[in-house]
Amino acid sequence: MSYLGKYLKMPPTFEMLQNLEEVIEKEGYSLGDLSLCLQVEFSHYEMTPYDVIPFANIGCDGIHYGFLTDFGMVSDLENAFIVCISPMDFDAPIKIVARNIREFVSLVCTMKDATTISNINLIKEEEQYISLFKELKKEVDEEYEEYEEQANYVVEKIRSTIGCKIIENVYHYVEKEVMTAREQQTMLSTLDGIGIVSLGSMNRKHIKYKLEKDMEITLEVVLSPTGRQSKKRA
Repeated sequence: MSYLGKYLKMPPTFEMLQNLEEVIEKEGYSLGDLSLCLQVEFSHYEMTPYDVIPFANIGCDGIHYGFLTDFGMVSDLENAFIVCISPMDFDAPIKIVARNIREFVSLVCTMKDATTISNINLIKEEEQYISLFKELKKEVDEEYEEYEEQANYVVEKIRSTIGCKIIENVYHYVEKEVMTAREQQTMLSTLDGIGIVSLGSMNRKHIKYKLEKDMEITLEVVLSPTGRQSKKRA
């Protein structure tokens, strides 16, 4: 299983999902009813960060989810942040959507559709979340009654097996709780929103840069503890 790098196997929650998939398939259901297709040895897209290990996809547009390993600095994949990679969303192809796989499963159960989670790559304001949920509810009410029944069944199976909870406020969870948790780990922000984690004592006091597209910044400024270009005397 060389695709896992230093990690010997997938985390317990992933294995529980695999086992559950085998059980519910015998009943005529699947995690695919939630657009959650588990996978191993997934070929990276050009957009997939090198330190992300994919573990699921939605079955279209190359959208997939993976463990953010921070180049092996994460000791246990069970506790790795979960990243959504949407190759076709060129303006916002990557976003951290959960603090760990268990909370990611809770997010899937809340949304009842892994595809919907990828939609939040392009939004970050509370009003946008509210608008998204209203539109999704309208679609379900009008067109997908049969799908809703299947999704509800699979969600209840997941919840009873893994014990995950429904997330009451998705906006607050993703944009506040998850982002805050990640920011506390990083010393340098990046345009993809993932950031660069701290190393040893070289961490919390370093100024964090809020980068923007087409912004020019020198290596000297990045490494400076004050975040300023030094002035050399003549």
